[in-house]
Amino acid sequence: MIYSDAKPRFSAIAAGTVCLDIFPGLASVKVTDFERDFMPGRVVETDATVFSTGGSVSNTGLALVRLGVKTRLIGKIGRDPFGEIVSDFYRKSGESLTDGLQTDPDLMTSHSFVISPSGEDRRFIHHPGANDAFKAEDIPDKDLSCAGILHFGYPQAMRSMMVDDSRELEKIYRNAKKYDVTTSMDTAMVDRARLSGQIDWRGVFRRTLPSVDLFLPSFEEILFMLDRERFESARFGRDLIESADDGLLDTLSAELLDMGAAIVMIKLGHRGLYLRTASRDRLTRMGRAVPESLDLWENRILKQPAFKVKIAGTTGAGDTCIAGFIAAFLRGLPPEDAAKVASAAAASCCEKPDALSGVQSWDQICERINQGWETL
Repeated sequence: MIYSDAKPRFSAIAAGTVCLDIFPGLASVKVTDFERDFMPGRVVETDATVFSTGGSVSNTGLALVRLGVKTRLIGKIGRDPFGEIVSDFYRKSGESLTDGLQTDPDLMTSHSFVISPSGEDRRFIHHPGANDAFKAEDIPDKDLSCAGILHFGYPQAMRSMMVDDSRELEKIYRNAKKYDVTTSMDTAMVDRARLSGQIDWRGVFRRTLPSVDLFLPSFEEILFMLDRERFESARFGRDLIESADDGLLDTLSAELLDMGAAIVMIKLGHRGLYLRTASRDRLTRMGRAVPESLDLWENRILKQPAFKVKIAGTTGAGDTCIAGFIAAFLRGLPPEDAAKVASAAAASCCEKPDALSGVQSWDQICERINQGWETL
């Protein structure tokens, strides 16, 4: 039983990438028809195009707001129509949610075309835009001084976080620790043909993870960055997720804990998630949002299966999974319950094609779990 009346003990900051997601209406287009018809000179008729906010700030941050966590959204956009659409979406979720958006008139707002025909995982055509210019100084000290947790997402999609040996990324987490903030990081899939695919991510993590308390990557992302040879030997997609056996998950998580993270959650798509925690000594150094019951959190390994839903889309599911975990963590729930809420939040996201409209409230998610929501 998850007690839904628990209130968040602290507020959150969601910082990092901001993006506008553009969904051509492909839900009624079968993947076989799409592959056959999407050829030079052909026309593929679709349903109406849908716009949605995307990126870590939008997906995780707005989901945190919906889950009852007071959240400051911090990101960079351009002064253009795409930026106006993003700002309008934020205002609809809360009038003050645009306060942390910084506008650069010389840059374009990041945007992605999400290609998601029926029966297949989505593909992205992405322009990083203003995200490439984000700096540590864009997260104000006054915001850090009053937040319980800082979640930063997708450094692999931000040029400023990769140049100069990712020193700017290190600076973000060092600054947060000056204010005793509990810190969190999500990753993005790297593009092997671009800068993100040339970075020594193991070296970056060795320098950064001692200041990162919650490290929350997907299996595909962290496998590429820590064991590229194994990643390349498997086909990307569902078959790669199936290769995530206990031995491999234990090996990856152990290395990440050895690098300095306190809690590692590896997202496993349709298989749910894997959670592993460090020793009590490391957990006590997590900042002001440290769990009150450390004996429940220290040296734990657990797996949580995905909840069963009718999938309309998977965009944003990983980000929403993180929002669910952080929302439960800030309410002081034990790791088993935090993992359940994380998986449930991701499942609710998948019931709609975009990243936010399917996300339910804290009370709704807890009620579905408590009523015996079936898992895969």
